[in-house]
Amino acid sequence: MELAVDGGQTGLRAGLATDGRVRLTAEVPGLAYAAGRPVDVVTERVLAAWHELRRPQVSTICLGLTTLLGPPAAHQELADRLFAALPAARVLITADAVTAHAGAFGGRPGVVLAAGTGSIALGVAGADAIRQVDGWGYLCGDAGGGLWIGSRGLDAALRGFDGRRPPGPLTARAHELFGDLAALPERLYLAPDAVARVAGFAVHVLELAGTDDSARAITTAAAHELAGTVAAAARCFPVGAEVPVSWTGRLLGSPILSSGFRAELDRLLPRVRAVAPAGDGLSGAARLAAGDLGHYRSLIKAFERSGEVR
Repeated sequence: MELAVDGGQTGLRAGLATDGRVRLTAEVPGLAYAAGRPVDVVTERVLAAWHELRRPQVSTICLGLTTLLGPPAAHQELADRLFAALPAARVLITADAVTAHAGAFGGRPGVVLAAGTGSIALGVAGADAIRQVDGWGYLCGDAGGGLWIGSRGLDAALRGFDGRRPPGPLTARAHELFGDLAALPERLYLAPDAVARVAGFAVHVLELAGTDDSARAITTAAAHELAGTVAAAARCFPVGAEVPVSWTGRLLGSPILSSGFRAELDRLLPRVRAVAPAGDGLSGAARLAAGDLGHYRSLIKAFERSGEVR
């Protein structure tokens, strides 16, 4: 058996898999940047998920992570700590964009957009033609992602609250959710789950986009950002080639965001071919854990109990 892990900022999902197919899943809190030292947080969350799965015997663990672990030694430390706690002989560590791509395309060429709390696109046209775009994190990237939308929605809400613009539906919704907006900074900046809370407001921005101009403008801008990210990742394909594009994450479940994204992508990338994802990041991690590394080999750090093997 293998343990597949899809580690997002808001939630971490783990799946018990055999032959690359997930059989049983568990979910625990995600890898929030402010939650502590990254290696500690990842170890804690993976072990919590493993316990939820009733501590099965596993041969390989594949981690698709959204968080930055730090220098190369941190990857070895994470592997060593998992070896010490779990009965695995092999640990694979990669980015969640890689597992998302493996899940969506099953190892075939294409561009996948992972749009959840953050946003990142990975284009893979072959082993030597790989292009990652965005995924730079909440401080300087993830354009169009849930945190990006939620942050701009709260900005508009607070502008209505403090008088820089007339208050509108976003101000009213923020008040319903958070109470007195004068105290919002204390509630958010001191909260260990601040990223998840702000990203959670994206749901309300998208919901109000059908009737409110401010929410619609934010949603349109997010759709354009996501389409631009995909178009940039598609540059790993030859000029004029058809580009298969798929997606993962909950964000594009919004009809208004999805339609805006598709329209802008068609404009930027005329030879796009939308492909329904074959699976998600968890199924991609399971596929990699089963040994089907394919074009992704250079993007994965592999460790065995004797040390790093790549």
